[in-house]
Amino acid sequence: MFITMVHVTTFFLIAARLIGLIFWAPFFSDKQIFAMAKVALVIWASALLIFVVPMPTQLPGTNMTFFLALLMEFMIGMMLGFAASIMVIAIEFAGSLMDTQAGLSVASMLDPSTGRNAALFERMLKNVAILIFIIIDGHHMILSIFQQSFLVLPVGAPINMLEPIEFLLTLGKEIFRIGVRLAAPIILVVFIVDFAFGLLNRVAEQINIFQLGFQIKPTVSLIIILAITPALVYSILNIMEGVMKQLLELLSLMQVTI
Repeated sequence: MFITMVHVTTFFLIAARLIGLIFWAPFFSDKQIFAMAKVALVIWASALLIFVVPMPTQLPGTNMTFFLALLMEFMIGMMLGFAASIMVIAIEFAGSLMDTQAGLSVASMLDPSTGRNAALFERMLKNVAILIFIIIDGHHMILSIFQQSFLVLPVGAPINMLEPIEFLLTLGKEIFRIGVRLAAPIILVVFIVDFAFGLLNRVAEQINIFQLGFQIKPTVSLIIILAITPALVYSILNIMEGVMKQLLELLSLMQVTI
């Protein structure tokens, strides 16, 4: 089979969509994964998909239209990757809330997977979420949905933008809802501890409540985390299993119906 200009154009359009996906998708966007490994994945997967996905019926006529087509494919990939990563962001937000309530946010360290500072619970919950994501074969499912996306949205085909953006904004609200729900036990316990400290300060004003809080809050929070770990892992598992359903729904919204 001869390689034609259609195959070359399709290769670059597939690669643009895959780069957008890798830019945001959980596990694939991890900064600890070598850049050359990501480049190799893009080249290898794009070369394989050339002979699987539907070919564009019409090639871009000018350099500008080709650039716009690449940009559109990149945006499709980014939207899919962002939809897949929202649940991980929500879990990280829950860990950040726990760190703030427990007084551990001041002890943040550089997280090599994201390139930014993160405290204890935030890093722990994120690592648990990524581990569960790999255990349930989420990385393979994302690649499978990526391949299916070309059946719903062939390369170069027009897409519907309004409804997918509204859907992503709706998913963005889930970050706060899921984050507060997962962090609720820590928030509640720390509130009770603060209330008890307030009463203690009224009874014994000579006690340094501020200094005592730095010792009690992290200890109590760690005990609560250990106690709720099974329920926490189960909740994270349910959250991560819902990612694939969200990706399929997003794809259906992108499709232009005539």
